[in-house]
Amino acid sequence: MELENNFMDNEFQRLHHHEVISVNSETLESFEVATTFKVIQLLQAIKELVGLESPESSLFDTGIDCEVLRFRANGWRKGKVRVTLEFCPDKDDSTLDDLGATSN
Repeated sequence: MELENNFMDNEFQRLHHHEVISVNSETLESFEVATTFKVIQLLQAIKELVGLESPESSLFDTGIDCEVLRFRANGWRKGKVRVTLEFCPDKDDSTLDDLGATSN
């Protein structure tokens, strides 16, 4: 329960495939992506880096069949799992969000 609460406190938000990310050039040296790219391009680079081919590549879009045993659950649940990217804004950036909201 404590682990789950710590994760929730971070305020991570799922990024959509066509949103844009910009990183320091040294951050992703192993990936063949520019420093500014769409989320889908990073997911594709990850697929290529680990050598995933179909049907394993569905891990990044439609998901793959699995069973999950969750905290406080009454047993295993069947479903799908997929890899996504999430973003957690720094607390200092909240002032930039406020400025953008007032200019609209």
